[in-house]
Amino acid sequence: MIVDVDTSAAMKLLVEEAESATLADHLQRRAQGGDTLVASLLLHPELHCAANRWPEHIEHESVSEVLSAIALVDIENGDLTTAPLLPGRLRSADALHLASALRLAARAMVV
Repeated sequence: MIVDVDTSAAMKLLVEEAESATLADHLQRRAQGGDTLVASLLLHPELHCAANRWPEHIEHESVSEVLSAIALVDIENGDLTTAPLLPGRLRSADALHLASALRLAARAMVV
């Protein structure tokens, strides 16, 4: 099964929050069970830019470790044209992530 990992979930793996350990265990079980963890390639600059903004909390090495566990998929032209058509008042990056997840037919999203 394809499981889309949202930026907010990936950030919980980098910054300790109440749900961080549970989320890490959940994603590890999904991956060990044969699921494919995916995210839009947009996740790469989002996490590294977060590390640039908060170097006292997020190390680039940790970002690379998180990203290595997730299959990053290119953003396609169709994602760019689909994103603004999605319902709701999504921010651009969120809409692009959702558009790529829909294109990949992700059966679950981790947020």
